[in-house]
Amino acid sequence: MIMQSIRISVFLFAVSISANAQNFQARIADLDEKAAVLQRRLHENELRLQRHSEVMEQAQARLKTLQAGEKLPLRIKIPAAPPEPIHSSGKTPKFPAITPKRRPPVKQTYTPIPAGHMEIRSHKTYYFQIFSGYVMPNNAHIHSSGRVPPENNVAEYDNGYSVGAGAGIDFGNWRMGMELSHRSYDNSESGKGHAELNTLMINGGWEIGFWESNVFYLGVGLGPSLVKIQRPSGHWSYNKNLLAYHLGTGLGHRFTESLSGRFGYKYFSTASTNDFDPHGSHALEAVLEIDL
Repeated sequence: MIMQSIRISVFLFAVSISANAQNFQARIADLDEKAAVLQRRLHENELRLQRHSEVMEQAQARLKTLQAGEKLPLRIKIPAAPPEPIHSSGKTPKFPAITPKRRPPVKQTYTPIPAGHMEIRSHKTYYFQIFSGYVMPNNAHIHSSGRVPPENNVAEYDNGYSVGAGAGIDFGNWRMGMELSHRSYDNSESGKGHAELNTLMINGGWEIGFWESNVFYLGVGLGPSLVKIQRPSGHWSYNKNLLAYHLGTGLGHRFTESLSGRFGYKYFSTASTNDFDPHGSHALEAVLEIDL
């Protein structure tokens, strides 16, 4: 009886171990299946990452082509999509290791211009300027015979001033524009007369940059000038439109991206007529300029 009980216990224990072993094997198979699925998903994600990296590289290449002004290719070549998922057969598949390509660092193709940097532009811009100056005029000579006493046909003037405004187009190293100016000064003998010139000029100029925020410039202008030279009553006066020109040079400095200043020398002169010798002046002028 005891032996029979022992045999039954051993049999039941063996059956239990067999059942547990089968259950353990089933769990191992299930874990292998899940590992295969995870490995397959990891492989697909690596393929997608590689595909996206290639697309980004091609997009950056197109951007560099645009910045360089070259012609773009017709379309981006997009790599093929990753393969369809592979159904598990119960065995863990082995996939080749994929190393994602490292994108080279993108070099900055445009360096922002710091405040105060004078850039000679390669494209046209518009500008507006106002100016004022200290004028040192030459003597005025009128030689209308019969109307002007010989002793009164020359007027000596004190230093005066000039003011004006202008606008134009800047093409880089060259510029064109217009200006309206007013010059005024009195006779050196108090109460003996006054002179003023109102002038409309067509201007042209050339400039070159140096030391980052500075320019050296040359300018020339041509246009009509209304010349008024007045003497006390009983003497003479002159009021006539004459052709005038000016020559100028100086230095400029940029304070901000759109604001700059200039300081220079300008020689101004009218043309001569039968009644009037060329009337010239020298001026030191300060200019405030705004880029529009």
